[in-house]
Amino acid sequence: MAELLKIRGSVFIGGMLYLPPIQDPSTGLIYEYQGDAREFTPHAVNTGRCRVEQEVVIDFVKQRIATFANTGVTVLKLTTPDGTVEFKRGKASTEGILVENETWTEDAVSLTMRASAGNPLHPDAPTVDYSLQIIAYKNGEVQIKGSHDGFPCYEFYKQLDYGDFQLLHAHDFRKTGDTPAAMAGEMEYHFEC
Repeated sequence: MAELLKIRGSVFIGGMLYLPPIQDPSTGLIYEYQGDAREFTPHAVNTGRCRVEQEVVIDFVKQRIATFANTGVTVLKLTTPDGTVEFKRGKASTEGILVENETWTEDAVSLTMRASAGNPLHPDAPTVDYSLQIIAYKNGEVQIKGSHDGFPCYEFYKQLDYGDFQLLHAHDFRKTGDTPAAMAGEMEYHFEC
């Protein structure tokens, strides 16, 4: 029987230091948002290389959960037509990173992990979103029904009693061809594990 079961989720812009530049035709300004310059790993938490980080630690002995939520620093590189470069930084709120609907039974707990975080430097931009409906059992098994946007990368792991992390689900926008436009509207990707 597991005493502790951790579910870790993160959202990141993988494999690149900067997203492709966008030039405003009316001003000539070039906008480049910084990526996270990393690949899939459960060990990126607290490194500043995620857009969203969320953890739920389920304590079956004490029958309670502990939660953690964080967002990374958004960096925008602005280049003017004369070549002057300016950097802007901002950090998104964690208010939209939630754990809800916690319900305990004798051998399991069900809950919902959700995240919705915006771009602090562009408040009108669409948010990055995911939602996971989770049932975690004392024997260490986990059932998840989840949804997320097509951009950027998403990764979800589980860890039992301080052991190795096991990948539950991963999504790589570079393989699916999704762009930042995939953050608008409904969540396009759905999975079960």
